[in-house]
Amino acid sequence: MSRDTRPISRREFLRAAAMAAAAGLIQACAGTPAPTSAPAAPTTAPTSAAAAPTATAEPAAQYKEAPMLAELVKAGKLPPVKDRVGDEPQVVTPVEEIGQYGGTWHRMSISQGDIRTPDRLMYDNLIRWDKNGAEMVPNVAKSWEVSPDGKSFTFRLRKGMKWSDGAPFGADDLMFYFVDHCGNADLTPSFPAGLTSAGEPVKAEKLDDYSVRLSFTGVPHGLFMVVLASGDYGYALTMYPKHYAQQFHPNYVEKTKLDAAVKAAGFEAWYQLYGNKVGSNPTKTNVELPVIHAWKMTQPPPAIPAIMERNPYYWKVDTAGNQLPYIDKMEHLIVENAQAVNLQAIAGNVDMQLRHMLFSNYPLFQDGKEKGDYRILQWTRGYVTDAAICPGLAHADPVMRQILGQKELRWALSLGIKRDEIIQAIYLGMAEPNQVSPLKTSPFYWEEQAKNLIEYDPARANSLLDGLGYTQKDGDGYRLRPDGKRLSLVFEYTAAFGSWGDIGELLAANWKEIGIELIVKEIARELLYERKLAGTIDITMWTGSAELNPLIDPNMFLPQGDSFNAMPFANWYNTGGKDGEEPTGDLRQAQKLYDEIKASVDIEKQKALFRQILEMNKENLWVIGICTAPPELVIVKNKFRNVPESAVSDWQLLTPGNTMPEQYFWKS
Repeated sequence: MSRDTRPISRREFLRAAAMAAAAGLIQACAGTPAPTSAPAAPTTAPTSAAAAPTATAEPAAQYKEAPMLAELVKAGKLPPVKDRVGDEPQVVTPVEEIGQYGGTWHRMSISQGDIRTPDRLMYDNLIRWDKNGAEMVPNVAKSWEVSPDGKSFTFRLRKGMKWSDGAPFGADDLMFYFVDHCGNADLTPSFPAGLTSAGEPVKAEKLDDYSVRLSFTGVPHGLFMVVLASGDYGYALTMYPKHYAQQFHPNYVEKTKLDAAVKAAGFEAWYQLYGNKVGSNPTKTNVELPVIHAWKMTQPPPAIPAIMERNPYYWKVDTAGNQLPYIDKMEHLIVENAQAVNLQAIAGNVDMQLRHMLFSNYPLFQDGKEKGDYRILQWTRGYVTDAAICPGLAHADPVMRQILGQKELRWALSLGIKRDEIIQAIYLGMAEPNQVSPLKTSPFYWEEQAKNLIEYDPARANSLLDGLGYTQKDGDGYRLRPDGKRLSLVFEYTAAFGSWGDIGELLAANWKEIGIELIVKEIARELLYERKLAGTIDITMWTGSAELNPLIDPNMFLPQGDSFNAMPFANWYNTGGKDGEEPTGDLRQAQKLYDEIKASVDIEKQKALFRQILEMNKENLWVIGICTAPPELVIVKNKFRNVPESAVSDWQLLTPGNTMPEQYFWKS
């Protein structure tokens, strides 16, 4: 299988960019509506976006809307804008200036599933992080209260807020998610781990039409607000419109009627029909599903392009009272791989994108920016690396589990890496040797762990491997396992977010010098996920997680969440022991320590407990780091504005959602 993360040469670039430019004519012929004149400027100084949990900036006295919506109002097809944004819209302060309405945002994806909405391009959690991941700010919830003991969380929603079909959004929708969705064993066999504390699911209580209390009666949940603001669980809470979803749920539909609907749709069970119509994935495929996002899918994949259009009931306005978003629609083209995305960007066919932009192509981005009419932003990474080496600690093969479970072997692998060589070849010198660790700017950073075993020391690596008994070698110089087979590891990766194929080839050359064969193999992302869940991967590679605040998602430090080195163990933890396999030793102890962290509301205690987890990581080296990540490259067309020059890029911040894409605009 061909690789797609190899840095391209100048000759290849010129030839391929020309082809990409030609392909872009198809997109260009479709036309990008010219932005209209700017909405009215504020009559007073712009107010700040809401920053305190109990205060929201006051909206303007009068609201304005996109011309296309004004025409629908005039034709009697939509109610006036003041009736659509609600009584308490969120006020957004534009990054640069009040925007202009109109235009299309062109993006690239490498598969249907790679069209990341709503979990990246929109950020409609109850609460959210600011663009730097430093502070939680109001969002769907205009305010909140947390009890001192960390057991009770009360949220006040925005009065008059609506779904994209005009139906009211409120407490009933949150109650449906917690009670009917998460509380139904057919839909959710295991209550989402992030919404539990010591195994106890959160209890939801409706106080009034716009107020909900979420609480725990037993152990506190010291990370609950972090969970709600972040990517793993938080965005799901606001994606289940009760008025729509209930028509597919047995709590609300008579059994014979629901059975008939299931049969007519070609399914065998009601929860299959429900899953096809409701939830995160259906937002990309079911055009009937109401959403609260800035844009809604109107032409879903496999159609090319996939098209999303503005939500006429979006509940955010700018400081002048202009309903957001400014941009009319988004178009997603699906191309072969990450390298093809890069070529399209260089050719000027991408309006704003950071996903799949490879730092190894930075010189070519620079060469093409004048002709492509774009600028290159460099955002800070919220994760420590884009190339974490993940050995299969929960391997289904007992022999491979025993081999990869030897910490001395993992030490040897780390000592056998020529990190400076990789940094120069892949990252153009813009990184430094490092293990997977909290960032230097994080209060959880511990240099002793970050710099552990990062020196190139093949002599010590060989000595460690000899000490494990791998002293016999074959004719090619590779060590032999106790059963006489060559000590080979298969490195399976998906070409998505880094130059992982090239790194794999360099690692193969490095580890050959210590007698270990590495076989580099590219596989599809869907297959990678299947194999890691089954525990059949020797070694894979992924980006770090949330090392700016590792308490958000510590899957690189212990088996939980979406683990890439021990998913069967993580699945056991995520499901409260219902699925997967219980780990032993330090891996299980790390899970217990994380439970203690979640149960504490004392940040100093949380830091002390996480230090113990880091000590285990230093000793066991469950994940092997190569180096820090270079800046996140963001390609932005010159007339595509209100994109911040600086921001933090991280999955848990739903980047670029944390930079408020609803206020991006095309400047005429």
